Amino acid sequence: MKTKISRLAKTQAVASLTGGLIIVVGLVPIILGAWRAEGMERIWMILGGAIVTLCGVLTLVIATLQLKIESNSFRLYGQLRDMHELSLKQSALLARIAENSALSDAARSLSNREMEIDRLRETIRTVIRTESWDAGIRLVDEMEKRFGFTDEAGVLRTEINEARNKAMRTKFDQASQMIDQLAKTHEWEKAEKEIERLHHALPDEPRVGKMRDALAQRKEKRKQQLLANWKSACGRDDVDDAIGILRDLDAYLTREEARELEETARSVFKAKLLQLGTQFQFAVSEHRWRDALEIGVQITEEFPNSRMSKEVAEAMDGLRSRAGARDVDVTYTQHTAET
Repeated sequence: MKTKISRLAKTQAVASLTGGLIIVVGLVPIILGAWRAEGMERIWMILGGAIVTLCGVLTLVIATLQLKIESNSFRLYGQLRDMHELSLKQSALLARIAENSALSDAARSLSNREMEIDRLRETIRTVIRTESWDAGIRLVDEMEKRFGFTDEAGVLRTEINEARNKAMRTKFDQASQMIDQLAKTHEWEKAEKEIERLHHALPDEPRVGKMRDALAQRKEKRKQQLLANWKSACGRDDVDDAIGILRDLDAYLTREEARELEETARSVFKAKLLQLGTQFQFAVSEHRWRDALEIGVQITEEFPNSRMSKEVAEAMDGLRSRAGARDVDVTYTQHTAET
């Protein structure tokens, strides 16, 4: 390329020198004709010199144009060579890209398989955190079946079982404490509902059945204790204590057991009514009108069907007038009995 450029420079120098000489040769007759010649000789000398000079100018112009054409040709040639080299480099790059992108189906399948396994592992961790034990076991079985990860599946099963056992122990301990507290306060119905809820949450837990039996035993023990207290209160003729015990005992008795206690209970309530009647009479005779009014309200509320209740009800308006009160608040647990 450099050799061609040097040759081009020499050619341009020769053409320029030749054109210059021709112009000089053409100017000589023009000058001589203008100075010394006359008539037609002058005209022909000037005309001939002008033609020669014009030829010299054309020579210079043609040489210059040819030089530029050759220079552009060399420049285009260089650009084409650069483009050719660039295309060769790009072809090599495209070949490498094609080679890298030409992965086999097995390689792509392996890459997708790793991504799917990672997603499956993350899903299993999520179901463990949300305590979806059955779903977690199914996912582990799928991992073992589809991908053949037997060892990892075994580890995950152990982890799920340990997490489930821990959660079951926690739930069981919390429910046990709650049920024990309900049993201590004799809230048997709430305790039984909690046991049923625990059974639904842990259907395979054998201790739930034992807890149900233990609750039934505690309830029966409480019932027997109340029965013993009832008999003791009746034996002592402690009417108020007997009535309080009977109110607690009512929730434990079957119909047959209630019938067995009916006669004794009737006697207790009669005694209570007589006791209230005596207290009412003393309050009236001592002009303790407000006390009499409160006792009268208690008699009408607790024993509405008794004859004494009807007699007291007839005297209530007069008692209210004398007590200076339109109404009296009574703060006791109502219990109705017929005498």
